[in-house]
Amino acid sequence: MSVKLSELLALPSLKEAQVITGQNRLDSRVTSLSFLEVSDMAYFEKNIHIPYEYFGGELVITSLFSVKEDVDKQCETIRHLHSLGEVGMLLYYVGIVLPELSEKVINTAKELDFVIIQMPKNNFSLRYNEAIVEIMAELLKQKPTDNIVNEVLEKASALPVHIQSVDMTLKILADFLRTNILLTNKNEEVINQIKWPRNSTMKLEPFLKSLKLVDGHKVHKGEFSVFYKEILHKDNGRLSLYLVKEHELLTQEECEQAVEVVRVALNLWGKKHGEMSEFALVQAILNDESEKMFRLASQLSIDVKGIGMMWLVQMNTLAHAKEIREELIAHVSKHYQTALVQLIGKELVVLVGNHRHSDSELDLGKQFVQTSQFRDEIDSMVVCPRMRHTADVRHTYQLINEVAAHLPAIFPNRIHFSLSEIRQVQKSVQIIQSGDSQVEEMLLILEPIIKNQEYLTTLSLFLLDAQADFQRCSELLFVHKNTVKYRIKKISELVGYDVTRFSESYECSLACMIYRLVNQ
Repeated sequence: MSVKLSELLALPSLKEAQVITGQNRLDSRVTSLSFLEVSDMAYFEKNIHIPYEYFGGELVITSLFSVKEDVDKQCETIRHLHSLGEVGMLLYYVGIVLPELSEKVINTAKELDFVIIQMPKNNFSLRYNEAIVEIMAELLKQKPTDNIVNEVLEKASALPVHIQSVDMTLKILADFLRTNILLTNKNEEVINQIKWPRNSTMKLEPFLKSLKLVDGHKVHKGEFSVFYKEILHKDNGRLSLYLVKEHELLTQEECEQAVEVVRVALNLWGKKHGEMSEFALVQAILNDESEKMFRLASQLSIDVKGIGMMWLVQMNTLAHAKEIREELIAHVSKHYQTALVQLIGKELVVLVGNHRHSDSELDLGKQFVQTSQFRDEIDSMVVCPRMRHTADVRHTYQLINEVAAHLPAIFPNRIHFSLSEIRQVQKSVQIIQSGDSQVEEMLLILEPIIKNQEYLTTLSLFLLDAQADFQRCSELLFVHKNTVKYRIKKISELVGYDVTRFSESYECSLACMIYRLVNQ
């Protein structure tokens, strides 16, 4: 079931471990254990990318091997794990794999109240399996089940407000009981389906239809234990709850408490079920989960095939996320028949389609940024047209998140971007990552003006910040527009490119991006 972190620290394998941060969170309950093999979060998001989850109660074991020489990435890992709801980190091989635990990492964990437990330093005799065996033995002990309701609801209530929902509560319950959960409406349409384990390929609906189920009773078929219960809810009518557990029997007490958890969750969050289903729909689109996407879209009467554009709005704070979301909904609803706006992490994902008017769609995002009451809280907005299918949406979403951290350094005077510019940023980052020789080759373009700071600043502002607009560039430089025109003419002569022509300015733009990144 679950064990307090403080109880785990008393185990023989963890007795010598040192609690570095999060000392006031040792009463947190651990419900599962995981091994963090890929601790480079950028690589993880791009190449592994699991559906958006919240792992409340999970403790991770790691040595931070893949980011052992990058303190900033170690901090990013801490922030990412915290955002997923992880209880804490059990850190191995400090002094062997990780040279030392940086103060910057420690301070990041302290700010987030994230638990870091450090195993003895410089100890070659440490073995992961000793802690794994003992921790899992504690978690798998048959403990009293009279507190399931309290533990599950406590974890659900501790989630960020914007993801507190029936669906998230059922995920916590499924993990707690290690069981599949299905919730259907009076028309036998699936409202929520949580599989355990998550990668299960079992087809729950046809399996359940093959059984003769009686309300409030358990049945057994093969390796499965099944429980069925009808639940009446004032906002959602008659619902059917199914618990399906493999290899183990469901106890009567587990079934009764599961029903109580679902009832309470429906009373707490059932009224916004449509909104949370929309949240789940956006998740399904971002994760390219076709079956789930079409099921939810059908329930919500949303034309997902009509979605052709995505806006991604990244914020520097969530203080007014609700208000910004409401602004976005009001703005896009005037222009699109299909509009989904949901907060995913620290960014608002806007998916729109079926444009109502004949005017240009490309300026609508810029109009929103210019008129928003909360413009100062928006870090960036990227407008992504021509999304042909959900795979496009997913890949674009990943790309933007991959390069988002570089946008302030490359475009310090802008917050609105096109997808083409994002791809240029990706290209410049790839060049830097490929090594010094590639960087030097690109910077050769700027060599004729590299020692003339006035020309270098003018060119960078003109191409990157002013988007080749003489008037805007003059405003940023606080000089007359004719001065900018004169400088750009001289720069073009020196570098050998007409930087006012896109076909010739592309490489210059890349060179300016790289220059800003390596000199930030």
